[in-house]
Amino acid sequence: MIDFLYIIILAFAQSVSFSLVSRSRNRDNMSYLVVASMLSNTLWFFCMRELILADMAPLLLPAYMIGTVSGTVYGTKVSMKIEKWLGASTDSHLNKNKVK
Repeated sequence: MIDFLYIIILAFAQSVSFSLVSRSRNRDNMSYLVVASMLSNTLWFFCMRELILADMAPLLLPAYMIGTVSGTVYGTKVSMKIEKWLGASTDSHLNKNKVK
C-alpha cells in the first residue's frame, strides 16, 4: 500500500512539474523555463527510478495514472497563476511590433 501511495505522490509531482515546463516553453520568461525544467527533470528521474526499482509492476499503473492525470490538471492551474504573477505571456514580441 505504501508503494501505491508513494507512486501517486511522485507521479502527481512529476506531472505538475511537467505541466509547468510545457507551458513555460511558450512564455517569454526564460528563468521560469529554467526552473521548471530543472524541477521537471529531477522529478521525472526519481519517479522513473521508483518504477524501475519496483520492476515496473503493472499493479502500479493505476497509481501512476491517478497521479499523472490529477497532477496535469492541477499543474495547468498552478502554471496559469505563476504566469500571471510573473507577467509571462505568449507572443509578447507581437505587442512590441504593433503600429500605434
